[in-house]
Amino acid sequence: MPRASAAPSAVLLSPSAIWRIADLLRGSVQPAEYGPVILAFTVLRRMEQARARPASMLAAVRQAPDRLAAFEALLARLPAPVRRIMTQLEALPLARRLARAGVLEGVVTHFAALDLAPARYGSEAMAHLFEELVHHFTQSRGTGAHYTPPEVTNLMTDLVFAPDAAGARHDLYDPAAGTGALLGRAADRLRARGVDVRLFGQELNVQSCALCRADLLLRGQKPQNIAQGDTLLADGHRGRRFARMLANPPFGLDWRHIRDAIRAEHAQGSAGRFAAGLPRVSDGSMLFMLHLLAKMRAPRHGGGRVGVVTHAAALCGGGAETGESAIRRYLVEHDLIDTVIALPTDMFINTGIATYVWILDNRKPAARRGRIRLIDASPLWRRTPRGSGEKRREMAGTHLAAITRAYGADGELDIALRENADGAAEALALLPRDLPEGQWPPASAMESQSPDPTGEGDDASLPPTSGWTRRAGFSRIVAGREFLYRSLVVEHPARAGAPARTVFTIPMDLEPQAWFTRMIQPHDPEARLDMTRAAVGCAISFASHFHRPVLPRPLDEITADLQRSMARLVALAAEEEDGVDRDAVP
Repeated sequence: MPRASAAPSAVLLSPSAIWRIADLLRGSVQPAEYGPVILAFTVLRRMEQARARPASMLAAVRQAPDRLAAFEALLARLPAPVRRIMTQLEALPLARRLARAGVLEGVVTHFAALDLAPARYGSEAMAHLFEELVHHFTQSRGTGAHYTPPEVTNLMTDLVFAPDAAGARHDLYDPAAGTGALLGRAADRLRARGVDVRLFGQELNVQSCALCRADLLLRGQKPQNIAQGDTLLADGHRGRRFARMLANPPFGLDWRHIRDAIRAEHAQGSAGRFAAGLPRVSDGSMLFMLHLLAKMRAPRHGGGRVGVVTHAAALCGGGAETGESAIRRYLVEHDLIDTVIALPTDMFINTGIATYVWILDNRKPAARRGRIRLIDASPLWRRTPRGSGEKRREMAGTHLAAITRAYGADGELDIALRENADGAAEALALLPRDLPEGQWPPASAMESQSPDPTGEGDDASLPPTSGWTRRAGFSRIVAGREFLYRSLVVEHPARAGAPARTVFTIPMDLEPQAWFTRMIQPHDPEARLDMTRAAVGCAISFASHFHRPVLPRPLDEITADLQRSMARLVALAAEEEDGVDRDAVP
């Protein structure tokens, strides 16, 4: 029997500590297998250290004379839920390939030395690590997946669970669960508030699903609550409804490979999930929104609330005839939208585009019915200490507190900002919208300079500050019907080079024929309004409600500026002429 070597010293968790295993694997296994090996052994090490009585299973494998046999025996002794997770991660086939390549001992030694104990690294740190690992090994596959920033998770959790006091219990569902980071962080935040949740979800990627199940197992929850498979193709929790849901579905998800199944379910009408409409096949993110609507608990049973992240196309992409517009119209006409929040750009690892948080509710309080609150939080950001992918900005606790306060306010609000040279919000104060311009800047502000990347800070009022940069619209309450519009087609006689048909959009409160008679006929008597092509569309525009037009300067100021500029030009011309004359003197 070979002599057992001394146990390796513990290595603290860091990306470099895990990535160093690639040096050992290089040349022995294919680069495509680096990720699966790292994921499988990282999970195994974390789970053995997270047990009530931490074990040294990998260390025992390392010291065994037949390490592959010892590893197989280790897997066989694991509880059934853990074995299923390791099967999903293909731990045994990977170990066999590592043994054939002669590197199994080195891999086991490396991971046995990692310190992944929960006491040192909490669930948030591990969830972030798993997300980074999966992101690294799937980013070239066009999955559209992206890690939800902690502060965005906090915001959605606080708003979706706003009606719930300590002692409340709910099932929480995520149809695009990834590695479980969003669910896990929400559960941690709710536990601190005394709200208990059972976690449910579904995930397409096999490795991500296994990691999510492992996280639930470590939390004392049921790993089988995470279904594996395509949520849009087959609901893994068919028949179950939820009171609370959170989701950050992939952007730009191409669904042409399941187009026939989606269209077949759409044809079922209200018996399926997609009756409201079908978006373009190049972007299925709004299909997830329809899925979430179908999973909401019925109002007669208490109703359901949803927090979901989308891109800008979900708000206003497509014309009146498109599926996107039809879905928005369904949401508005059924009064399902409570609030939409515009987030800062550059918040996500995989994309820098503008993103939005929707809060949906099928049992809105009487005071909020028929109305939608828009919150423009795009100015509320600061630079991250260290960029990660496309993420260069983060939101502080004071930023989240301002959004939460505006969400619960009875009226509309503006915001006063003190911005630094980068445009980041260093301080802010909320103002009533009807506060006259001459009565601000405010006397106090909420600061956001303290290091608080997870958005846990408070919103304590501070002494008077100076140097306010600007005032902007922050919260607006809009009647849902205002987002609807009519799309009208006007036909013109054929003329050389001129279009034979023009599409106009008009507000819903205008009668089409009266509008045509007043606006079109006086200028084009031969035009004809084609009501057979008329349609009702829906678009949610932030710009129309938050744009603050710059008032033109008084004419006398403009005239004075022009006169001063002309005087300077005359003086410059005279100096140039004098210079030429002097040069001409012999």
